[in-house]
Amino acid sequence: MTVPSPSPAPPSAPHDVDSERRVLGALLIDRDAIYKIVDALDPDDFFAPGNRRIYMALNALLERQEQIDRLTAQLELTRRDELEQVGGVGYLAELSSCVNTAMDIERDAHIVKEKSLLRSLLNAALETSADAYEEPTDISLTLDRAEQRIFSLRDRTKRAQLRHIRHALNENYERLTRRMEHPTELSGLPSGFKEIDRFTEGFNPGELVVIAARPAVGKTSLALAIAYNVARAMTAALVFSLEMDTKQIVARFLGLTGQTNLLTLRTGADILNTEAAAHLRNLQIFVDDTPGLSIMELRTKARRVASVQPIGAIIVDYLQLMRTDEHEENRVQEVSTITRNLKSLARELNTVVIALSQLSRAAGDAGLEPRLSTLRESGSIEQDADVVLMLWNDKAELPTGAPRLVHGAIAKNRNGPTGPFQLYFE
Repeated sequence: MTVPSPSPAPPSAPHDVDSERRVLGALLIDRDAIYKIVDALDPDDFFAPGNRRIYMALNALLERQEQIDRLTAQLELTRRDELEQVGGVGYLAELSSCVNTAMDIERDAHIVKEKSLLRSLLNAALETSADAYEEPTDISLTLDRAEQRIFSLRDRTKRAQLRHIRHALNENYERLTRRMEHPTELSGLPSGFKEIDRFTEGFNPGELVVIAARPAVGKTSLALAIAYNVARAMTAALVFSLEMDTKQIVARFLGLTGQTNLLTLRTGADILNTEAAAHLRNLQIFVDDTPGLSIMELRTKARRVASVQPIGAIIVDYLQLMRTDEHEENRVQEVSTITRNLKSLARELNTVVIALSQLSRAAGDAGLEPRLSTLRESGSIEQDADVVLMLWNDKAELPTGAPRLVHGAIAKNRNGPTGPFQLYFE
């Protein structure tokens, strides 16, 4: 008596049940085959429900470090009361006989994965269509959600695989060779400030850099100066300002590039420096002043630019004004989600993310060097950041607008030394 196979998949959805069967068959005849695909293939990638249940059972055996073959698969499915649902003992025997070796399991798994991604793409399109038919009032939010669905699919295709150390050694050798040929060049992205680059050797792509200070110390000015220097190096700089609008940001950039006082720019007491404006016009600087920006909206906008051109640095001003789309229990957990996503974004886009952060009221008011513990909601910020820069002023009062010395310190440097520095703020 032939036990029937699971019901054929409807032709409307992309699928390849034969490839699914060959993958499962290879797993049942070769106990080591699962190690070739387990990182790339999820149970939900299987279209046929029965095949999905069998793969889940095999994964359970793997987690318990038990041998994987037809008998253990049968026992596990029986324990789960799913043996008859997948087609019984006969279907397991049929799977075992549909392949002779597990040699092509990676190719078949790749086909299963591709079909799964196509189905997910269709689902994303259906969800986007449903949103559009509801005629939402916030069109920009609807567009962001649509983009998030697409980008999440791209994330599924970027799973890193284990690589032999020889590949990393070759890359490291090439990097060291370049440094020997150009000893004066920094290994990372220059900040434009030698006092900072002396400790960091430039910011490396994939790093989360935090600039922390009390209000009105100069962290925004420093971050914008870094963005300006990044753009001058012919790479794009993204500035997400949750505190100031675009007009204020542009005025800051004009103050950086020209000799015009910020106060005269705001009051109109001085004529616009056309030379500085013309210089800024040619730089790849993108500004977003959306108030209350969520981390998912930021990631979507950054990915949109990255799909067109490389991004040198992303500036976020500042952390404590961001929000998540999730309902976190408290603010500390919300900031933790934000910093974790910023670090993930830096690695994903191979760029530097510079996030500004407030310090607690007790930090810096006495003219002393702040500690990492004085970061507001400090736990996750201190943990996720690769580099933390602290800024503070002397306690002595200076006349408004007078040039002053800003004290700074590299409080954390995951890949280098820490120490103090000084910047002159005009």
